[in-house]
Amino acid sequence: MSEEWISFLMAWLPFIVLIVVLVVMARWQGMRSRGPSGVSLIELYEQQVAEARKMNTTLERIAVALEQRAQRAVS
Repeated sequence: MSEEWISFLMAWLPFIVLIVVLVVMARWQGMRSRGPSGVSLIELYEQQVAEARKMNTTLERIAVALEQRAQRAVS
């Protein structure tokens, strides 16, 4: 009976070790995906997109103001 269990464990041991290694690596990568401040990379990208949108809005306002100023100078 014990020899059967030993042969069973020896047969499944590589798969069990592989699964454990993958789980440990996944958890390690999950911890690495957070920056030093504890904010995830996705949150950082969302903040960057929000800042880019604000910058685009500001640049569009500046461009409109410059166009209006140029039109008044020509008139």
